[in-house]
Amino acid sequence: AIGSALRRIRPSTPMTVPDTPAAPAHFTMTEEEIIAKFPDRLRGYDLFRKMGSPKHVVAPMVDQSELAWRILSRRYGAHLCYTPMFHAKSFSDPRSKYFSEHWQTDSEDRPVIVQFCANDPDILLKAAALVAGQADAVDLNLGCPQNIARRGRYGSYLMEDWDLISRLIRKLHENLEIPVTAKIRVFPDVAKTVEYAKMVEAAGAQIITVHGRLREQR
Repeated sequence: AIGSALRRIRPSTPMTVPDTPAAPAHFTMTEEEIIAKFPDRLRGYDLFRKMGSPKHVVAPMVDQSELAWRILSRRYGAHLCYTPMFHAKSFSDPRSKYFSEHWQTDSEDRPVIVQFCANDPDILLKAAALVAGQADAVDLNLGCPQNIARRGRYGSYLMEDWDLISRLIRKLHENLEIPVTAKIRVFPDVAKTVEYAKMVEAAGAQIITVHGRLREQR
């Protein structure tokens, strides 16, 4: 009776396993290859714990989050500090006035995450490589809603270009010796926001910070 019952519910046609979606062309390495390339680079919760499982985090503020502010913030209980948002193109030349005026750190400035805005993966990597030995991670700003970000095509004005966002993050994930993280905003549709976050994670972001407002809400 059991055998006949099983026969009655068995599908009449063979079951098929859905095809695994092909990785984007800009995913030039598998996760296993990336881990082998950077065996000591921290991922996900390991990164979070290495930074002390921070509860009090000083978010990046343009023209405010310089070294002096980070020192003061830690004195009053901050566990993790971000730098201001740096423009990757301007920052990428270590001989430039922009670099010398904006990048300051010292041995006590840890843990620290350096934030960049960018729209070119190669330039972003060049800029990020300049701080790789002095920061715990590099963050991609995908949340800035200001008009200057719209004119420069960065920050939240990349939200519709998922391919470019993925390429920016993946370039760092495959080539930078420290982890990449990202800050995003939300879409009006919750399901789209979830898919957006999943895309950012799949590209290689180890921590995602969500600014829970729409771009239009500034």
